[in-house]
Amino acid sequence: MNLSKHDAARACLAMLLWLPAAVFAADLSLEQALQAAERYSADLSANQHQINALQNMADSATQLPDPKLKFGVENLPLGGNNGSRLTREGMTMQRIGIMQTYVSSSKRDSKAQAIRVEADALQSNSESIRARLQRETAQAWLDLALSQKALSEVTALVTESQRQIASQKASVAAGSEASSVLDARLTLATMQDRQSDAERDTRIAHARLVQLTGIADINVNGDLPRVERLPASPEVLSNTIHQHPEMQQAQREAELAQARSAQSAVAAIPNVDVEVYYAKRGDDYDDMAGMMVTVDLPLFTSKRQDKDYAADVSRSMEARDRVLLTEREHQAQLNTLIAQYQAAQSRWQRQNNEVLPLQQQRIKLIQAQYQSGSSNLSAVLDARRALLESRIAVQDTAREMAQYWAAIRYLTPQGSPTR
Repeated sequence: MNLSKHDAARACLAMLLWLPAAVFAADLSLEQALQAAERYSADLSANQHQINALQNMADSATQLPDPKLKFGVENLPLGGNNGSRLTREGMTMQRIGIMQTYVSSSKRDSKAQAIRVEADALQSNSESIRARLQRETAQAWLDLALSQKALSEVTALVTESQRQIASQKASVAAGSEASSVLDARLTLATMQDRQSDAERDTRIAHARLVQLTGIADINVNGDLPRVERLPASPEVLSNTIHQHPEMQQAQREAELAQARSAQSAVAAIPNVDVEVYYAKRGDDYDDMAGMMVTVDLPLFTSKRQDKDYAADVSRSMEARDRVLLTEREHQAQLNTLIAQYQAAQSRWQRQNNEVLPLQQQRIKLIQAQYQSGSSNLSAVLDARRALLESRIAVQDTAREMAQYWAAIRYLTPQGSPTR
């Protein structure tokens, strides 16, 4: 079978559309990574399916139960001349009827309302999932970006050290110089260990970001957010605790408990069954019709319905207390995160603004001495190793600070849901 070029192109396009998202490479900014993680999340999808199910159940709860078809034979003789005969005995009837159960509209509406509130609680859970997903994705993205920066700086210092050692080895002519090269190589080995650590950190951060976004060959792109300062002042952050999705979810849980107590409050309203039937008798007898009404008799409400209602009221009070407990927990969590961020910020500022410039001045001074012959290569590499450690310390504190920044920034989900 021969395919035209257009047919082949369409076939290739169809195959590409069937491939999973994880096979494609992408350079993603932080915002793009957050959107990719939301699209890839199975938790969000599963939670939305639960919400859809509850919304359909709420619509169904407002309806009356299905009617019942009832048919059979009544008063069939078992003995005598008329045994097992359908038409010989006047009391024998072939009966068919329809029965409908009527449930109070108050009971149906209260049940539907409880289900709707449960769906609202799941919607708040969706926001909790989004906040957690954005927080973890932002932390992974920032970790990868800063790890790559640290690896680049470490690699540059190691490469420069290797170049100087190679140059020195070529000019070795005396025992003292050979010893100097040996010391330099030992120092270089320590620096290469730090380079391996930086490569490990980069791979771990990359693996975590792949796990969250589903994109196998992912690279960070774009500017980093201003992690050097809090997303907002501590006072503003504290005043927005009620916007945290966990707080809203706790409030929805309290509303759900209240809706269930309202449902149990009307549980004693009796259901009514209405049956209309037609009964056919023998040819010598007249056919019959009738109507039957069955009513529930809640005679022992103090031992059943009232107990259920009291239990639901207690659960409602418990849920309200849990709202206060959740608020206190989130205030403590926020205070802890701010304290951890400020400590990391202080360490970063000290390393970046004080220690690192001093190390840079020191390496310049020792290199000048080395070029003038008053210092050796080992001293240069020791100074460069100290500079490398300072750069790593700056990046480590920056990564720690970025982790706390993201944890604070995404206590509430940002932007609209992406599906």
